[in-house]
Amino acid sequence: MQSEKFKVKFKKTDNGTRILMDMRNNHESYAMFDIVFSMLVEQLTQGPKAVRGFDLVVCVIKDSQDQVNIEGIKEMYGESELERLGIQFLVIDPEAYIKMHHYEHLRLDLKKFETIKFSDSSSGFSYENVIAQVSDKSTREDIVEILHEDMLVQASVDNKCTMIAKPFSMTKLAVDILSDTIRGRGSEIPRFSRNEYVGSFEMIYPLRDILSSEIKIYSSIQNLNSLSLELTKTQNISNISTKNKTVKDMVLEYFQTLEVEYPEVVSTVVKIGGKLTNPEPLGQNKKCEICKVTIFHDPKTWLEQITVPGFVGPRNEEEEANFRRYLDSITEENVEEDKNVGFDEKVNLCYGCMVTLGVSEVKDFQWPQRPTKEEVLAEYIISDGED
Repeated sequence: MQSEKFKVKFKKTDNGTRILMDMRNNHESYAMFDIVFSMLVEQLTQGPKAVRGFDLVVCVIKDSQDQVNIEGIKEMYGESELERLGIQFLVIDPEAYIKMHHYEHLRLDLKKFETIKFSDSSSGFSYENVIAQVSDKSTREDIVEILHEDMLVQASVDNKCTMIAKPFSMTKLAVDILSDTIRGRGSEIPRFSRNEYVGSFEMIYPLRDILSSEIKIYSSIQNLNSLSLELTKTQNISNISTKNKTVKDMVLEYFQTLEVEYPEVVSTVVKIGGKLTNPEPLGQNKKCEICKVTIFHDPKTWLEQITVPGFVGPRNEEEEANFRRYLDSITEENVEEDKNVGFDEKVNLCYGCMVTLGVSEVKDFQWPQRPTKEEVLAEYIISDGED
């Protein structure tokens, strides 16, 4: 954050930088807030005409399992000082976010590894209902992250922010790179490894060159540990049994034991991830219906290219008869299912979401869909018959 767009100004402008900070209940978030706070204080001490170089909106997603100590922050830094520096706090209620969206009832055909069919659904799902649709803990963690990411994007648009600042340390980025590779989300690695424009705003990672252990030392020196209400995953990960750990939990535990003596391993993972790039997208605006990432390769075609999709044919009359009975049974089953459920349109899923939902053997899935630009505009168009 040493570029010109963040530096102190000596003349007020209408198109200044506005940053949405993703605030979480961890050492990285509190440390990054403390650094940015000190940066703003320093900017306003450079003269009577000094104007801060950016506005900061601290975004907190209200989560019962990961509560950010907002009151503690206001008490430590002073509400009047926070107001003087123009720091705003934005609390997002996941339940309100869920109610703003309509739902798509998704039916997954994971046996054929094809895209899914969907139809409109008027489900009154809550935030917990959406998450509870999957049983696997890694899948549930993945779903929560996708929802939180969409909440941040929507909040940045609503608050006219030009950037989203993520409190990801080098260790956190290394964890994401390996866990995304394991979960089949390798196409997301480039956006974690470098600052990238997502739509009309930029995603930045100010702590990307600092190890998690170094941030903990900084937090201890600055007495930031008192802000934490409950640091579960960063402190008690070793106390969780292996069968109850998610993919990210296991990768995090690996790096926590490694980074103290071999920090170069963490750095190497992040540097290699930074060299990865994505190919040209598959078609125009072809994005996953769940996580909204660009689909670069059709999952089914890609799997058929790296595997042997064929089978050994029937070798005698008995096997031939059994094979025909099998074909008749699956055909009748598919026809009956199509009659019962009026799904008539296919949508796109990325490989990562197909694998993620396949782990939990999800067949029917309801997912919040943000209204399209056309749907939003349609609400404000006055027809000839209206006054």
